[in-house]
Amino acid sequence: MDNFSTYQGALEVFRKANWIGTTENCIFGAIVDSSKSSEFTASMAGFGALGPAGYVVGNILGQERDIRINRINDYIFVLINLTENGIGILPVIGGGMKIDPARLTPRYDGFVCFTYNEISQISAKNFYGIRKSVKAITITLANKYKLHFNANMSEKNLPYQENSMNIFVGRYQK
Repeated sequence: MDNFSTYQGALEVFRKANWIGTTENCIFGAIVDSSKSSEFTASMAGFGALGPAGYVVGNILGQERDIRINRINDYIFVLINLTENGIGILPVIGGGMKIDPARLTPRYDGFVCFTYNEISQISAKNFYGIRKSVKAITITLANKYKLHFNANMSEKNLPYQENSMNIFVGRYQK
């Protein structure tokens, strides 16, 4: 069983995914914000305009994008590792309403990575502009598609979260 409750355990998880940095590994847990995905918004716009048939058409049109983004939006929780090469995103599945390594298992077949050449912008903002303890993270790819996450500045079950988030926010806070 893969245990990412410690920083060393999280490094091992990303080592198995073959995404480990030689000089930098900034690992933290996040929640996928699929409500901002183009698939979700296109589905809702289609439903509003044409009802159930519009929902199906909107869903199909919203899926016309990078398959890696669709794969991430199928999950609720992820571990993110920023390295000197880019960003690796590893979905974790299981029960619960929060990131708890005891209840979650990494899905190596869902792992995706983006090199910095594929990324045009990374930003971290206070959640709804006011909650400093939660960051809304947006990764904009060079092809204009976006990934959206929400991450707590600290997680009780991930002792390395606070340090990694301080590094991440120091670099990308808007």
